[in-house]
Amino acid sequence: MHKVDLVSHGLLGSMIAGLSFGKKYRLLGYVATIVGSVAHDFDIITFLKGPKAFYKYHREITHSLLGTVVLGLLISIGVRLFTPVHDWATVLAMVGAGLLSHLAMDILTPWGLPLFYPFKSKKYSLDLIWFFDPVVISGLVAGVYLGYQVPENSAFSYLASFAVVISYLAYRVRQKRKARKIVLEELGPDKGAAVFVLPSAVSPFLWDVIVKERNRYIHFCVDTRRKEILSKEEFCSGAFHRCVKSSRDSDYVDIFLKRSRFPFYNVTRKADQTYTVEWSDVHLANLGGVHGVVVQLDGNGEIIEEKLQIKKPVRRKKKSGAV
Repeated sequence: MHKVDLVSHGLLGSMIAGLSFGKKYRLLGYVATIVGSVAHDFDIITFLKGPKAFYKYHREITHSLLGTVVLGLLISIGVRLFTPVHDWATVLAMVGAGLLSHLAMDILTPWGLPLFYPFKSKKYSLDLIWFFDPVVISGLVAGVYLGYQVPENSAFSYLASFAVVISYLAYRVRQKRKARKIVLEELGPDKGAAVFVLPSAVSPFLWDVIVKERNRYIHFCVDTRRKEILSKEEFCSGAFHRCVKSSRDSDYVDIFLKRSRFPFYNVTRKADQTYTVEWSDVHLANLGGVHGVVVQLDGNGEIIEEKLQIKKPVRRKKKSGAV
């Protein structure tokens, strides 16, 4: 998924360069802009230390405004030192265009961006597309391919590609509103519950609508094409237990709760007097990937074992009905 994500960022950077810097600066314009467009994801190197490190550091400081400024300066210094272009404004513009295009794409996805990190941990997201969207990446691939095949009309190809992607995003905004309306009609009069509408995998017609009511969540899978609710599930944390507090001493849980938007937990006691605290996220539990943490504790609340819950992203389809 992340490799595809890098490809989409690179394709977007390539088209931006072709429309602005490519004709005058040729290869340099493309390289500087494309490097800027993928630079935020250099934190993928943390995966070498395992999924825990990647899950902790990916989309943190590198995806903030402060991190963007630092990356921009570092890359621009490198470009200025090792190329014949010594105009700071031009170099910063090329690199900056790529960097901003990366943030623009990432903020469309549900993981969110900590724009004001490390001063504020709040993450911002438009919740319009999943991390890999076939329509978006197909539009970008088509634009770059046509621009390469017919270079005299490359600007037209790039602009047409942008128009297709923007139109598609506008269509998704309409579908998102429709999904929200379908669920609100199901719920009846508004009781002040918070309603979140998020993309469900890759289909433009499937949406996850999560309603938060005090200590429980109601998850709806909505098909806007059929105008119906495919499934309805309730998620609620179990009774509070001292082991829940103890489990939060786990590094995995600490990382997970900083990432999770809709967390809940369950506690089970085994015959050998040990406890299992399972932390999950409502949205991720229905999509796969890293969706929670399991912590094993002894009778005194000391952590014995901890591990991330990871599964393949498989959409569970079923008829409407609470669980």
